[in-house]
Amino acid sequence: MRILLDAKDLINIVESSRPLGVADFGRWLEQRRSVVVLSFTSVSDFVGPVFSSRGDWLQMRALLQRLESLPVVYIREGLIIRDELREALRAYQAGQEPIAVDPYVSRWDETAHWEGEAATKILVGLRLDEIVHMARTTIQSYKRYARGLQSKLAWERSLPPTQRKPLRDIFVNNIPDRLRDHKIEAIGVPLQKFGSWLWRNPLRSPGLRLQFEVYHQLRRDERMPLQGGDIADFAHLAAVPNVDIATVDKRIADLANKACRKIGKAHARADFSSRIYTSINEVVSRF
Repeated sequence: MRILLDAKDLINIVESSRPLGVADFGRWLEQRRSVVVLSFTSVSDFVGPVFSSRGDWLQMRALLQRLESLPVVYIREGLIIRDELREALRAYQAGQEPIAVDPYVSRWDETAHWEGEAATKILVGLRLDEIVHMARTTIQSYKRYARGLQSKLAWERSLPPTQRKPLRDIFVNNIPDRLRDHKIEAIGVPLQKFGSWLWRNPLRSPGLRLQFEVYHQLRRDERMPLQGGDIADFAHLAAVPNVDIATVDKRIADLANKACRKIGKAHARADFSSRIYTSINEVVSRF
């Protein structure tokens, strides 16, 4: 199993030995032929307090070395939606179904790089703690988007019912902006038809669709704020189709399960709710 843990669960295991210490958790993984999936956001949030509050780097260095002693793989979750859209556009133009994207990379520094190879790739044999220290200025950089997303959410919630469009229309109409944001050229492609084609089958862009549906579940629940820590959870939602298990905050897990059940009514294979958990405790007790 490929198990994508959020920072909270990484901290519980590595620092607090809950529900298992590193050695016992490593054995648990090996017995189940499983690996921990590390992402840019999970490791950033794991080490974030050290760089934001001038904490004890030597202590964090030891924790990162303990984390890396587990069987781990690395996922570049920040580019999953871009890669899904590129592959979907290729498939649409060829009259085919998209091939599933492969978001896995060989080291943590590659999870943060957006185009081409990471500049640090020429440095061989680097440990995780060495890579993190070199990248310390980028740690939790994604949190700068939180304020803009909060403003966007507040504006959308303020719209009167008569101005709110169906989700399908929102999804399809946003496709040109998404392609532009990801620098994907679609010259000559009828984007309304392409967007409608994507919408009809969620498995054509599963990470994008899950993230989109969960966001609009959040929009409808006007009592629930968008918190800074939710940014990492939303990044992990795009990765859910590419892992076997993912842990997210309970608030986001509840929204994701609602979204998955909704999608699954028409597309059973796109219901990823069985992969979403709220904690490593829940995973260990289940498996």
